[in-house]
Amino acid sequence: MSVSVCIFARNEERLLPRCAGALDAAGLGANDQTHILVNGCTDDTLAAAKLLAAADRRITVHELPVGDKANAWNEYIHRLADPEVPVHVFIDGDITASEDAIATLGAALKAAPDAYAAAALPAAGRSRRGWATLLLTNNYLSGNLYALSGACIAAFRREALHLPYGAKGEDGLITYLLLTDLKGGPNDSHKKRIVMAEEATFEFDSLQANWRDFDLYRRRLRRYSERHFQKQVLYRLLKERGAEAMPETIYEIYTQETLAALRPRHGLVDYWFDRATLKRLRAKQALSAASV
Repeated sequence: MSVSVCIFARNEERLLPRCAGALDAAGLGANDQTHILVNGCTDDTLAAAKLLAAADRRITVHELPVGDKANAWNEYIHRLADPEVPVHVFIDGDITASEDAIATLGAALKAAPDAYAAAALPAAGRSRRGWATLLLTNNYLSGNLYALSGACIAAFRREALHLPYGAKGEDGLITYLLLTDLKGGPNDSHKKRIVMAEEATFEFDSLQANWRDFDLYRRRLRRYSERHFQKQVLYRLLKERGAEAMPETIYEIYTQETLAALRPRHGLVDYWFDRATLKRLRAKQALSAASV
Protein backbone atom coordinates (compact mmCIF):
# COMPACT_ATOMS: atom_id res chain seq x y z
CA MET A 1 0.00 0.00 0.00
CA SER A 2 1.49 3.34 -1.05
CA VAL A 3 -1.48 5.74 -0.88
CA SER A 4 -4.20 6.45 1.64
CA VAL A 5 -7.06 8.74 0.61
CA CYS A 6 -9.13 10.70 3.13
CA ILE A 7 -12.49 12.01 1.84
CA PHE A 8 -14.28 14.63 3.95
CA ALA A 9 -18.02 14.19 3.40
CA ARG A 10 -20.69 16.37 4.98
CA ASN A 11 -24.09 16.36 3.30
CA GLU A 12 -22.60 15.07 0.04
CA GLU A 13 -24.92 12.15 -0.81
CA ARG A 14 -25.32 13.43 -4.36
CA LEU A 15 -21.67 14.09 -5.24
CA LEU A 16 -19.81 11.58 -3.05
CA PRO A 17 -20.21 8.65 -5.52
CA ARG A 18 -18.67 10.76 -8.28
CA CYS A 19 -15.80 11.81 -6.01
CA ALA A 20 -14.98 8.22 -5.03
CA GLY A 21 -15.59 6.94 -8.56
CA ALA A 22 -12.87 9.19 -9.99
CA LEU A 23 -10.12 7.93 -7.69
CA ASP A 24 -9.04 4.95 -9.80
CA ALA A 25 -8.44 7.12 -12.86
CA ALA A 26 -6.64 9.59 -10.59
CA GLY A 27 -4.13 6.90 -9.62
CA LEU A 28 -5.52 4.97 -6.66
CA GLY A 29 -3.96 1.51 -6.67
CA ALA A 30 -5.55 -1.89 -6.14
CA ASN A 31 -3.90 -2.23 -2.72
CA ASP A 32 -4.40 1.36 -1.57
CA GLN A 33 -7.10 2.46 0.84
CA THR A 34 -9.78 5.11 1.11
CA HIS A 35 -11.27 6.50 4.33
CA ILE A 36 -14.57 8.35 4.03
CA LEU A 37 -15.13 10.59 7.05
CA VAL A 38 -18.87 11.25 7.23
CA ASN A 39 -19.20 14.11 9.69
CA GLY A 40 -22.36 15.66 11.09
CA CYS A 41 -24.60 14.89 8.12
CA THR A 42 -28.32 15.60 7.95
CA ASP A 43 -28.88 13.84 4.62
CA ASP A 44 -28.15 10.28 3.39
CA THR A 45 -24.39 10.70 2.94
CA LEU A 46 -23.74 7.84 5.38
CA ALA A 47 -25.93 5.45 3.37
CA ALA A 48 -24.21 6.50 0.15
CA ALA A 49 -20.79 5.95 1.73
CA LYS A 50 -21.78 2.49 2.98
CA LEU A 51 -22.94 1.50 -0.51
CA LEU A 52 -19.56 2.54 -1.89
CA ALA A 53 -17.77 0.54 0.81
CA ALA A 54 -19.90 -2.54 0.12
CA ALA A 55 -18.81 -2.43 -3.52
CA ASP A 56 -15.10 -1.69 -2.89
CA ARG A 57 -13.04 -3.44 -0.20
CA ARG A 58 -10.55 -0.54 -0.20
CA ILE A 59 -13.12 1.83 1.31
CA THR A 60 -13.70 2.23 5.05
CA VAL A 61 -16.44 4.50 6.37
CA HIS A 62 -16.08 6.45 9.62
CA GLU A 63 -19.09 8.25 11.07
CA LEU A 64 -18.32 11.32 13.17
CA PRO A 65 -21.25 12.92 15.02
CA VAL A 66 -19.95 16.48 14.72
CA GLY A 67 -20.03 18.39 11.45
CA ASP A 68 -16.61 20.01 11.71
CA LYS A 69 -13.87 19.59 9.09
CA ALA A 70 -11.03 20.55 11.45
CA ASN A 71 -12.21 17.89 13.90
CA ALA A 72 -12.42 15.32 11.08
CA TRP A 73 -8.90 16.25 9.95
CA ASN A 74 -7.58 15.74 13.47
CA GLU A 75 -9.32 12.37 13.64
CA TYR A 76 -7.57 11.19 10.50
CA ILE A 77 -4.14 12.63 11.32
CA HIS A 78 -3.97 11.46 14.93
CA ARG A 79 -5.96 8.21 14.90
CA LEU A 80 -6.75 6.77 11.47
CA ALA A 81 -3.69 7.50 9.34
CA ASP A 82 -0.85 5.01 9.05
CA PRO A 83 2.39 7.07 9.06
CA GLU A 84 4.16 4.20 7.32
CA VAL A 85 2.12 4.96 4.20
CA PRO A 86 4.19 7.49 2.22
CA VAL A 87 1.35 9.46 0.60
CA HIS A 88 -1.92 10.65 2.18
CA VAL A 89 -4.35 12.40 -0.16
CA PHE A 90 -7.06 14.70 1.21
CA ILE A 91 -10.11 15.53 -0.89
CA ASP A 92 -13.52 17.07 -0.28
CA GLY A 93 -16.54 14.91 -1.07
CA ASP A 94 -17.87 17.34 -3.68
CA ILE A 95 -14.61 17.43 -5.65
CA THR A 96 -13.54 15.37 -8.67
CA ALA A 97 -9.81 14.66 -8.94
CA SER A 98 -8.45 14.85 -12.47
CA GLU A 99 -6.92 11.89 -14.27
CA ASP A 100 -3.57 10.92 -12.67
CA ALA A 101 -3.94 13.60 -9.96
CA ILE A 102 -3.16 11.19 -7.11
CA ALA A 103 -0.18 9.71 -8.97
CA THR A 104 1.10 13.22 -9.73
CA LEU A 105 0.83 14.34 -6.10
CA GLY A 106 2.69 11.22 -4.98
CA ALA A 107 5.41 11.72 -7.58
CA ALA A 108 5.85 15.35 -6.52
CA LEU A 109 6.38 14.31 -2.90
CA LYS A 110 8.83 11.59 -3.89
CA ALA A 111 10.85 14.04 -5.99
CA ALA A 112 11.14 16.52 -3.10
CA PRO A 113 12.39 14.62 -0.01
CA ASP A 114 12.10 17.69 2.25
CA ALA A 115 8.48 18.36 1.28
CA TYR A 116 5.71 17.63 3.74
CA ALA A 117 2.91 18.46 1.28
CA ALA A 118 2.02 18.57 -2.41
CA ALA A 119 -0.59 21.01 -3.68
CA ALA A 120 -3.07 20.50 -6.52
CA LEU A 121 -4.57 23.30 -8.61
CA PRO A 122 -8.14 24.09 -9.69
CA ALA A 123 -9.21 23.19 -13.22
CA ALA A 124 -12.72 24.62 -12.95
CA GLY A 125 -14.50 27.72 -11.73
CA ARG A 126 -14.74 31.28 -13.00
CA SER A 127 -11.84 32.45 -10.79
CA ARG A 128 -9.60 29.43 -11.34
CA ARG A 129 -6.76 31.37 -13.01
CA GLY A 130 -6.47 33.90 -10.21
CA TRP A 131 -6.90 31.16 -7.62
CA ALA A 132 -4.16 29.03 -9.21
CA THR A 133 -1.84 32.02 -9.43
CA LEU A 134 -2.36 32.75 -5.72
CA LEU A 135 -1.54 29.13 -4.80
CA LEU A 136 1.55 28.98 -7.02
CA THR A 137 2.92 32.37 -5.99
CA ASN A 138 2.63 31.75 -2.26
CA ASN A 139 3.10 27.96 -2.02
CA TYR A 140 -0.42 27.57 -0.62
CA LEU A 141 -2.51 24.44 -0.30
CA SER A 142 -6.11 24.29 -1.43
CA GLY A 143 -8.20 22.19 0.95
CA ASN A 144 -10.11 20.74 -1.99
CA LEU A 145 -7.24 18.41 -2.95
CA TYR A 146 -3.70 18.02 -1.62
CA ALA A 147 -1.34 15.37 -0.26
CA LEU A 148 0.74 15.02 2.90
CA SER A 149 3.69 12.70 3.37
CA GLY A 150 3.83 9.98 6.01
CA ALA A 151 6.68 11.96 7.59
CA CYS A 152 4.33 14.95 7.90
CA ILE A 153 1.71 12.82 9.65
CA ALA A 154 4.37 11.56 12.04
CA ALA A 155 5.57 15.12 12.72
CA PHE A 156 2.06 16.35 13.59
CA ARG A 157 1.71 13.43 16.00
CA ARG A 158 5.14 14.00 17.51
CA GLU A 159 4.32 17.67 18.14
CA ALA A 160 0.79 16.75 19.36
CA LEU A 161 -0.44 19.47 17.04
CA HIS A 162 -4.19 19.64 16.42
CA LEU A 163 -6.30 22.12 14.48
CA PRO A 164 -8.74 24.06 16.69
CA TYR A 165 -12.27 22.70 16.78
CA GLY A 166 -14.51 25.05 14.86
CA ALA A 167 -11.72 26.51 12.71
CA LYS A 168 -12.71 27.61 9.22
CA GLY A 169 -10.22 27.59 6.37
CA GLU A 170 -8.18 24.68 7.68
CA ASP A 171 -6.10 24.65 4.48
CA GLY A 172 -4.72 28.12 5.23
CA LEU A 173 -3.83 27.10 8.78
CA ILE A 174 -2.14 23.88 7.61
CA THR A 175 -0.21 25.90 5.00
CA TYR A 176 0.97 28.35 7.67
CA LEU A 177 2.07 25.54 9.98
CA LEU A 178 4.02 23.81 7.20
CA LEU A 179 5.69 27.04 6.09
CA THR A 180 6.83 27.60 9.69
CA ASP A 181 8.06 23.99 9.92
CA LEU A 182 5.26 23.27 12.44
CA LYS A 183 6.71 25.82 14.88
CA GLY A 184 4.46 28.80 14.29
CA GLY A 185 6.06 32.19 14.84
CA PRO A 186 6.81 34.90 12.26
CA ASN A 187 9.18 32.89 10.04
CA ASP A 188 6.96 31.35 7.37
CA SER A 189 9.70 31.00 4.76
CA HIS A 190 10.08 27.18 4.78
CA LYS A 191 8.76 26.91 1.23
CA LYS A 192 10.55 23.59 0.69
CA ARG A 193 7.87 21.99 2.87
CA ILE A 194 5.22 22.47 0.15
CA VAL A 195 5.77 21.41 -3.44
CA MET A 196 3.40 22.51 -6.20
CA ALA A 197 2.14 19.62 -8.36
CA GLU A 198 0.90 21.74 -11.25
CA GLU A 199 -0.34 18.81 -13.33
CA ALA A 200 -2.55 17.56 -10.48
CA THR A 201 -5.90 19.32 -10.77
CA PHE A 202 -9.46 19.09 -9.48
CA GLU A 203 -12.90 20.09 -10.66
CA PHE A 204 -16.17 20.96 -8.96
CA ASP A 205 -19.70 21.97 -9.91
CA SER A 206 -20.24 25.70 -10.25
CA LEU A 207 -23.19 27.11 -8.34
CA GLN A 208 -26.41 27.45 -10.31
CA ALA A 209 -29.34 29.86 -10.06
CA ASN A 210 -31.59 27.69 -7.88
CA TRP A 211 -32.69 27.67 -4.25
CA ARG A 212 -30.38 24.81 -3.22
CA ASP A 213 -27.29 26.54 -4.57
CA PHE A 214 -28.43 29.90 -3.20
CA ASP A 215 -28.43 28.36 0.28
CA LEU A 216 -24.98 26.84 -0.39
CA TYR A 217 -23.73 30.25 -1.46
CA ARG A 218 -25.16 31.92 1.64
CA ARG A 219 -23.52 29.38 3.93
CA ARG A 220 -20.25 29.72 2.02
CA LEU A 221 -20.20 33.50 2.51
CA ARG A 222 -20.94 33.06 6.19
CA ARG A 223 -18.03 30.61 6.45
CA TYR A 224 -15.73 33.00 4.60
CA SER A 225 -16.68 35.77 7.02
CA GLU A 226 -15.87 33.60 10.04
CA ARG A 227 -12.58 32.58 8.41
CA HIS A 228 -11.67 36.23 7.81
CA PHE A 229 -11.91 37.12 11.50
CA GLN A 230 -10.35 33.87 12.71
CA LYS A 231 -7.27 34.50 10.57
CA GLN A 232 -6.82 37.98 12.02
CA VAL A 233 -6.88 36.82 15.63
CA LEU A 234 -5.48 33.27 15.46
CA TYR A 235 -2.53 33.99 13.16
CA ARG A 236 -1.50 36.97 15.27
CA LEU A 237 -1.53 34.70 18.34
CA LEU A 238 0.52 31.97 16.64
CA LYS A 239 3.04 34.44 15.20
CA GLU A 240 3.59 36.00 18.62
CA ARG A 241 3.63 32.85 20.77
CA GLY A 242 4.32 29.95 18.41
CA ALA A 243 2.43 26.74 17.65
CA GLU A 244 2.27 25.79 21.34
CA ALA A 245 -0.34 28.55 21.70
CA MET A 246 -2.76 26.70 19.39
CA PRO A 247 -6.17 26.67 21.16
CA GLU A 248 -8.30 23.53 21.46
CA THR A 249 -11.35 25.36 20.12
CA ILE A 250 -11.44 28.41 17.89
CA TYR A 251 -13.73 30.30 20.25
CA GLU A 252 -10.98 30.52 22.88
CA ILE A 253 -9.23 33.17 20.78
CA TYR A 254 -12.08 35.65 21.17
CA THR A 255 -12.02 38.02 24.11
CA GLN A 256 -13.80 41.29 24.66
CA GLU A 257 -10.59 43.08 23.64
CA THR A 258 -9.88 41.09 20.45
CA LEU A 259 -13.49 41.35 19.29
CA ALA A 260 -13.60 45.09 19.93
CA ALA A 261 -10.68 45.55 17.52
CA LEU A 262 -12.33 43.72 14.62
CA ARG A 263 -14.10 45.60 11.85
CA PRO A 264 -16.25 44.47 8.88
CA ARG A 265 -14.65 44.50 5.44
CA HIS A 266 -15.64 47.00 2.78
CA GLY A 267 -18.06 45.94 0.07
CA LEU A 268 -21.79 45.55 0.53
CA VAL A 269 -21.98 41.73 0.72
CA ASP A 270 -18.82 41.29 2.81
CA TYR A 271 -19.90 44.07 5.16
CA TRP A 272 -23.35 42.54 5.71
CA PHE A 273 -21.99 39.06 6.50
CA ASP A 274 -19.08 40.38 8.59
CA ARG A 275 -21.40 42.53 10.67
CA ALA A 276 -23.70 39.54 11.35
CA THR A 277 -20.69 37.35 12.20
CA LEU A 278 -19.30 39.90 14.65
CA LYS A 279 -22.69 40.16 16.33
CA ARG A 280 -22.81 36.37 16.83
CA LEU A 281 -19.22 36.19 18.08
CA ARG A 282 -19.69 39.03 20.55
CA ALA A 283 -22.93 37.50 21.89
CA LYS A 284 -21.23 34.11 22.26
CA GLN A 285 -18.23 35.63 24.03
CA ALA A 286 -20.44 37.63 26.41
CA LEU A 287 -22.43 34.52 27.27
CA SER A 288 -19.24 32.54 27.86
CA ALA A 289 -17.79 35.26 30.08
CA ALA A 290 -20.98 35.49 32.11
CA SER A 291 -20.95 31.74 32.79
CA VAL A 292 -17.42 31.76 34.27
